[in-house]
Amino acid sequence: MGYTIRALDIKNRQEGLSRFAGIGATIPGSRIMAEKLFPLSVKVKGLKAAAVNILKQEMLARGGDVVTSRDALVNTQGISEVIIEGTWKSFEGLVEKIHMQPFGLKDLSRELGDFLEAHRKRQNGIKYNISGREFNTSGLPLVMGILNTTPDSFYDGGRYDDRERAEKRIDAMIEGGADIIDVGGMSSRPGSKPVSAEEEIKRTVPAIEYIRENHDVLVSIDTFWSRVAQKAIAAGAHIINDISAFTMDKDMAGLAADSGVSVVLMHMKGTPENMQDDPRYEDAADEIYAYLEEKAAQALKAGIPENNIIIDPGIGFGKTLEHNLTILNSIREFSFMGYPVLVGASRKSFIGRILGLEADERLEGSLAAAVWSAVNGASILRVHDVKETVRAVKTAAGIVSAYK
Repeated sequence: MGYTIRALDIKNRQEGLSRFAGIGATIPGSRIMAEKLFPLSVKVKGLKAAAVNILKQEMLARGGDVVTSRDALVNTQGISEVIIEGTWKSFEGLVEKIHMQPFGLKDLSRELGDFLEAHRKRQNGIKYNISGREFNTSGLPLVMGILNTTPDSFYDGGRYDDRERAEKRIDAMIEGGADIIDVGGMSSRPGSKPVSAEEEIKRTVPAIEYIRENHDVLVSIDTFWSRVAQKAIAAGAHIINDISAFTMDKDMAGLAADSGVSVVLMHMKGTPENMQDDPRYEDAADEIYAYLEEKAAQALKAGIPENNIIIDPGIGFGKTLEHNLTILNSIREFSFMGYPVLVGASRKSFIGRILGLEADERLEGSLAAAVWSAVNGASILRVHDVKETVRAVKTAAGIVSAYK
């Protein structure tokens, strides 16, 4: 039948109220449900309205519940979405019970059962691969240091656009604990315009060659052009970090599959030139999740191995302050998709909006965002301030481990 099923990370009462309101639940009903915190919350889209009452009664009988709109409970026509809440045991009982029920519930039983099996397997982390090196999402996040060899990036434009300064920057980031160096030759700040592939290659390849010749560290190429990525891979890059998720160059997916490198698929609304022109979403977390799920499926179809795929919800790329905060509150939910999540919040404008500060004064805000992301399931942190981020995240990990 093809239901849309995803796990939610409802951490507190206020977040519950927001989630329930998002599917049209009544205020009194939402308040009652928000007082209950269940171990497992699953959002299902595409249900026949007639099936909702059956689901609700079956979950109530098992100590759980189903949240939906008032219309879905009153009307028997149309398509609805629900949030099912309960324990693992109650969900397993539900799957077994609805197997022979009408209104599409037999199909839901199969799809929900498959989803729960995959979701359970991911509870202790998933393995992913970068250039033959294996990592697990349950471990400390990798720190990706940013090297912008551009004259116009929003924070460090012009600082590292000559070879000597770029090499010193690389050395300092690796000394500070960087696991990955992300080399970019074109600014993607709001309002920026693209440069030629030849110019990108000229800016990035020498830096990648320097890293390969002098350091044992992973290298990422930040580009959406396959020609640039091809030259970068030949020079030693292990990851393609594509802000367009293969939408700007139809040859990028095939290159990634043939070369065996890992890929970062990012969500962006529009292009860097127009992405901040009044971006709007009905439900930011849902829409970004669906987009990344679709792009990951396309990558798999192109022949890219599952454990080579990394997703990035794209903080600052076609998002308002509210959208960016929604993403940060949904990091764990994105990780439930089954891929490592990269978060790039470093020194971005939403931090400036919160603090009222320019980019060169946003270190503390960047560290707060990095620690939050790490504690909530991010696997890679893309940052300007490597040494400080490494220390902050290690400290946070030490605190968290005391309660395990």
